[in-house]
Amino acid sequence: MNFINRAIKNVTRKYSKSILLILTFFLIGNLVIVGLGVSNASNSAKILTRKKMRAVVTYMVDYEKVWSYMDTIEDDDERQKFYDDYPRVKLEDVKEFLADSRVKTANALTSYTWYSDQNNSLDFVHLNNKREDEMSSGEGNSEQCYTDETGATACETYKEPYFMIKCNMFPGMIEFEDSGYKIKEGRFYNQGEIDEGSPICLISENLAATNGLSVGDTITLGINYPSLQTQRIGLTSDDLDYSFEIIGIYSHNSPLTPDSSNYDWASPYMNPDNMIFMPTTSAYMAELNYNQKLFDYRAATIPDEEYYMNEENRPSEENMMKQINIENATLLLNDPLDVEKFVEDYSDDLSQFVTLDANNEEFKKLAKPLDTLSMYANFIVWLVIINAVVIISLVTALTLKTREYEIGVLLSIGASKIKVIAQFFIELALVAVIGFSLAVISGSLISKKVGAKVLEYQIATSDITEEENSSFIYYDPWASDYATDISLDDLVAEYEVTISPMIIAEIYIMGLGIVLISVIIPSFMIMRYNPKKILMNTN
Repeated sequence: MNFINRAIKNVTRKYSKSILLILTFFLIGNLVIVGLGVSNASNSAKILTRKKMRAVVTYMVDYEKVWSYMDTIEDDDERQKFYDDYPRVKLEDVKEFLADSRVKTANALTSYTWYSDQNNSLDFVHLNNKREDEMSSGEGNSEQCYTDETGATACETYKEPYFMIKCNMFPGMIEFEDSGYKIKEGRFYNQGEIDEGSPICLISENLAATNGLSVGDTITLGINYPSLQTQRIGLTSDDLDYSFEIIGIYSHNSPLTPDSSNYDWASPYMNPDNMIFMPTTSAYMAELNYNQKLFDYRAATIPDEEYYMNEENRPSEENMMKQINIENATLLLNDPLDVEKFVEDYSDDLSQFVTLDANNEEFKKLAKPLDTLSMYANFIVWLVIINAVVIISLVTALTLKTREYEIGVLLSIGASKIKVIAQFFIELALVAVIGFSLAVISGSLISKKVGAKVLEYQIATSDITEEENSSFIYYDPWASDYATDISLDDLVAEYEVTISPMIIAEIYIMGLGIVLISVIIPSFMIMRYNPKKILMNTN
């Protein structure tokens, strides 16, 4: 342990040299602390913001690619073939995504607005607003007019639908996983019921209370109301009604209250309490008779239309799944931080005209100032470290050159080269630890102010426009857009430079690494000689 004692004595004996080295390491430490603090704050702000975003990825047709490709098609037959095979979202692909352990559930939604049955046995949850007053008095109800094949025109008053029917092609929904909807009684529908088109549904607890309903009861809904158009098609009241068994009652946290901006003129179906969930296939089965008669009517009135000349296009239970088309599917992942990797994993296997959209472009655009800030901070840290290695190595080399005689004596009396190098390392490490310890104190005080100033400057000089910085975070309970829009303010709010224990540990590790390299490089030049040669050169 003599080499440790010699190291301590050398440090305490040469005050001026030790103080200069401590000051050098102090300055290096401050620059590194500020750089690491700013870089970590930038990365943490992005991670924290991403965690607050809903972990959704939308599987959709890339219409820009479709339109661009169509502009290149000149041959009419080729264009028609492209129309016939128009790109669509495939349910098989969504099922493959669902098999991934990172995916929690998927929404492939279709929405309808329906009525109570013709006897009005199912009452809707009333808002008692101005729109309902108009409906009761008949004021404000629009008039619809139809022109038949003979050219005659007939008009009638439009009837407002009462219920929003939200359908999914998969068991489970984002609403019930990540949007505040909860099953209070009963259960959600399963894949078997989806495949069979079972007449089942879930209703809100307020709708159940309004009508005295519970799980196991049956409700009857009207897919349309008797009108001149339905009469012309040949539909009766019985054709328009369909019964569903209630398998679940749910609650939600999105009430439409009098202080809502659209409360006064909201129609009954816009009230979340009047939303009914069911499989897409169940809604299809309810409308099957209607769609078959509509197909037959159009086939009779426009017999030359190619689509209606093909009997395979007629809706039926057999081709039910072929008749159901979805515009997009939204995948809910378990972790928001998995979103980018998930998109990356599947993007190469997608067909030409479909895409996985995770709203990453908007996020990356807004995070650009933080990315730039992090890049510059990391650059400064590495620049300081490299310069520190060069400077400290030169200082150590000059010091060792003046101590050649000491090195020769130590080696000649039996001290190993490893212990001699260890002595020099400990000498330099002692002053480095003192310098970095002082830097931790001062760096913690100045890094927050420096970080705030450089971020303010970076934002001011960035090319983000007001439009890009705008935010309209909004959740519409009867819409199907589940992405969380963010603003630059959201990202900046999460930005805070703090010197964590991890950063402090990095400082000491980097410092000792600098010391080790700075000692080994010049020591190698001297230690390659034997003690006799070192002493002869000294003399």
